Amino acid sequence: MSRIHVCLVSDQPIPNLIPLRMEEFRPEKVILLVSTDMKLQADRLEKVIKGWAIKVEKIPIDAYDLEFARQTCTKILSRYESTEIILNATGGTKIMAFAAFEVFRELGKTILYVDTRDRWIQVLSPKSQRIDFKGVLKVPTYLNAYGQIILNERTDKDKISQHLPAVTELVKICEEYQDAIKILNGYVAPLRNARTFPLKIEIKKHDYENQSFQKIIELYEKFGILKFDDNVIRLPDLEDVEFISGGWLEEYVFHAVTTLSVTDVRMGVEVKYDTPGSRYPTNEYDVVFTHNNRLFLIECKTKRFEGADRASFNDEPIYKLENLRDAAGGVYGKGMLVSYRSLTEAQKLRLKANRLEFCDALDIKNLSERLIQWIK
Repeated sequence: MSRIHVCLVSDQPIPNLIPLRMEEFRPEKVILLVSTDMKLQADRLEKVIKGWAIKVEKIPIDAYDLEFARQTCTKILSRYESTEIILNATGGTKIMAFAAFEVFRELGKTILYVDTRDRWIQVLSPKSQRIDFKGVLKVPTYLNAYGQIILNERTDKDKISQHLPAVTELVKICEEYQDAIKILNGYVAPLRNARTFPLKIEIKKHDYENQSFQKIIELYEKFGILKFDDNVIRLPDLEDVEFISGGWLEEYVFHAVTTLSVTDVRMGVEVKYDTPGSRYPTNEYDVVFTHNNRLFLIECKTKRFEGADRASFNDEPIYKLENLRDAAGGVYGKGMLVSYRSLTEAQKLRLKANRLEFCDALDIKNLSERLIQWIK
């Protein structure tokens, strides 16, 4: 017997998607009940669902007309009398949900409610039952459901594995050598758009005479990331420029996430929005992963957040992270700021006020433990 899901479209798409990937509920077709202001969200859902080889039908519904909603559901059930048909009552307006629930329950049909917060599915009818769900949604699906399309990513596990010895040593000393790392970043970061390699950078004498700076140069030279001779740094390619100017921290975070039991993890994910005239034409997520059907964003920063770095509201990393989390992760998305430099108490308070986690110089060596607590 074939199976159909009826879903009430709202601005929170994830509860509609989770049951579709669970073997005990997987349908051959999905009927989306779409109110006027949910047409764009319905289009996004349709693309995702069809990508799973599931048929989709969209039916208009009046979000605030109880009788019209009842009649719409009654017509659907009469069309599919001999088909197993399941109502996912999680989305929609309260009137839509009440009308659909009433009609489906009268005929003894299965009704589901997806609790994303507590990570289970409540079967409401014909008999009550709770079912814990597994992580079934990967990063691209989650982003697509919120109107974000992946353009590019830097998830190169082989490269990250090759860099791991250097990253491990950097993490061990980054708190002690914060200023030296900052000095080197000042030379290298402006070259991230360079296209001609190898590059040569002349180092000022007072910087090279800094013993901490020499220590960082020796570390990078040891692992073949740069060459240093006669006060000149030579960088073989763009990959080394990106690694020195902050990529090492992203790779450290990515590796830490891969040691956990997450569904999917990506690094350096560049996205564009599918809506015309979007405020941000593209965005990049340093590290993004899914776990238990939630999206987790991690912003990695290797500069000091002081003085000129607070020039404008939109450039403030904390507010940027909050906005990205809400846009990409919805109600239950989560965000974390990871900085090898120490954050101020004011910054920590601001992060907490915006429901954002953080891990800075004092705790960065214990990042894996912090991540475990965070995803719980």
